[in-house]
Amino acid sequence: MKFLFIGFLFFINVSYLPAWEEPILSEYEVRFTHTGYTLLHGTLADCQIRSNGKVVLSGILKGEESGEADDPVLYLGKLHLDIDMDICSAKRLANGEDKLCGMRVTGNGTVNVELELSDSSTNQASYIKINYDTTLGRFQKTVNGDCDHAQMVEEEKMVPDKTIATIFNGRELPMITTRSLSGLVIGRRYIERDGNNETIVELLRKIR
Repeated sequence: MKFLFIGFLFFINVSYLPAWEEPILSEYEVRFTHTGYTLLHGTLADCQIRSNGKVVLSGILKGEESGEADDPVLYLGKLHLDIDMDICSAKRLANGEDKLCGMRVTGNGTVNVELELSDSSTNQASYIKINYDTTLGRFQKTVNGDCDHAQMVEEEKMVPDKTIATIFNGRELPMITTRSLSGLVIGRRYIERDGNNETIVELLRKIR
């Protein structure tokens, strides 16, 4: 009888334990846009490539914003990546000399995105990374131009994770100085310019 009574008390105590609460994630629709060109060799003046290529990364990111004020906030999501960007490179001629050449990289598909934001007062950089895997579906891609065929085939294999044409893989975002997307103004364009290259971050809407 005593055993039954102890078991009953255990059942009562467990029944009233609070349920484990999942963290509430903030959710935003964002867009990252880069306009310009990329260089492996030479300069824009030396290489006949477009100066107005474009890469757009857009979709929904989620993150927990309830940490300490000086802690970075990590956002994750599956975003759509659209690449149309030129690369200046070089090819080896038959006489052993190198000649500048151009490649046009195009591609589109879904990628995993990691965005980490830090307050500027902490001296930590905000950055964005991407990663593609086959569970996300097919990533369509092409590379063409006047570089060596083998070189362009190798570049296509690197799309989207390893080519410099993707722009947003491992890129710092100095135009963002707050630790959370909630610190951005909806519809405002946060811009970084470097010569002919321009990178824009936009908060399109807060979902929750």
